[in-house]
Amino acid sequence: MSRLIAALAVALLLSACATRFENHPLAAGQSNVERRTVDVSQPNRPLVLVAISGGGSRAAAFGWAVLSELRKYRYRSADGSMRPLTDDIAVISSVSGGSVIAAHFALEGAAGLDRFEPDFLALDNTRTLGAEAISPVRLVTGAARSDLVEQLFDRQLYGGKTFAALNQPGKPYLILNATDMASGQVFAFTPQRFDDICSDLDTQAISTGVAASAAVPVAFTPISLLNYSYAASTEWCRQRALPAWVSNRLDPKRLYAPYLNVDQFRLARYVNDLRNGPNPFRRVEHVYLLDGGLADNLAIHGLMETVASPFGAAIVAPPAGRGGPPQTVLQAINEGRVGKLVVIAINSRADPPNGIYASPDRPGIIGMIQSVTSLPIDAASADVKGQLDALLAQYKGFTGAPAIYDIELDFDQLRASDPAQLALRDEAKQIPTLWTISKPDLEVIEKVGTVLLQQHPCFRRLLGDLGIPADFTQPGDEYARNGCAQVSDRH
Repeated sequence: MSRLIAALAVALLLSACATRFENHPLAAGQSNVERRTVDVSQPNRPLVLVAISGGGSRAAAFGWAVLSELRKYRYRSADGSMRPLTDDIAVISSVSGGSVIAAHFALEGAAGLDRFEPDFLALDNTRTLGAEAISPVRLVTGAARSDLVEQLFDRQLYGGKTFAALNQPGKPYLILNATDMASGQVFAFTPQRFDDICSDLDTQAISTGVAASAAVPVAFTPISLLNYSYAASTEWCRQRALPAWVSNRLDPKRLYAPYLNVDQFRLARYVNDLRNGPNPFRRVEHVYLLDGGLADNLAIHGLMETVASPFGAAIVAPPAGRGGPPQTVLQAINEGRVGKLVVIAINSRADPPNGIYASPDRPGIIGMIQSVTSLPIDAASADVKGQLDALLAQYKGFTGAPAIYDIELDFDQLRASDPAQLALRDEAKQIPTLWTISKPDLEVIEKVGTVLLQQHPCFRRLLGDLGIPADFTQPGDEYARNGCAQVSDRH
């Protein structure tokens, strides 16, 4: 491993600085078309939203393990068929290592889960990247280090396919999250965001979106996008009207707008900057993207936008027989069209014990760097998750609200009072954040995924409410009822 690290360091020093912009402009007068819709036509079906955190191959493996476990559980749908829970995943938001499995699932569906292990998890991707980083061809051509990651993803998982293959009816709405390194804003690979930079998402390689989401600073170069809203070759882009919600929040006559919701105000200002709108705060002529975990390592922003924003990107078809424009998920919830809302946050955060508490020596520069690059990210991610929890708790207080199953899966939920689970917890937390995971570590993650899902009270409550039998549940499960209370319990 020390040789590999040395090789990567040499490659870092020898890297060229030429910039290759990865995106293409929209055709004149065109916009990115959204072909997917969230299906809420049958309220008996759960609406499942999934977030998969960062954490290298550990995160990809944890996401894969949980999705594989979900696939096992089937309920009888209104048409009489047995429907797996994975078919109800409508939105999947991800960052960093979690984006590898999220994009693969969105592209291949549950049928592709069996191929993910041999095609990615079983391979020594770290060694492959290290060998390619110091190859003579790469050093001569000066290819960016992120190019290596894109090529690896295409070779092993995505086969050069573009977002056009994801943006199809019946596919889950995928939100790959990166971080705009200049502003710190979340930059998602969605039709809405690519409209903002007047760029064609359909022609964008899936591997580019995943690599942007996983571009760990220093180790990998930023993914570079050209903002065609500023380019001289696409002057028509500057003639587009701003989205109404942006214009309303930035209306100079509404001096009180920043005080109503400062986060929405900042987001509107960011969209205005990307679109080269009037009086931009920043001229965003180029966008450089780094690991999405820098802004939100739990990928919760995508889910928050889905369930809380009237401007959410995920759209819902209007009720049968009723015309009008598509709705957002928030509108569908408010109209009572969602019977069961399931939110699954898969958190592969690992914080193995270190020697700082036991050492009388003041921590050195390496220890300080490790702290300042991990603790603020974890704290910010926990804050965003807390906002989502508070929102879902508010929904539970409304009459007519959907049944809500808030399922967060975290290594710390393994029970310290159970020796077997305690051992699993400590083993899981020791798994390094690399692009490789060993076979024993993968087996640990598989066990963790099964245990955490099966013992989560809201998952057990969901199975009971859907009539799905399982040997770890029982009729009238008080553990599930007390741990996952619903509005209906009051009546």
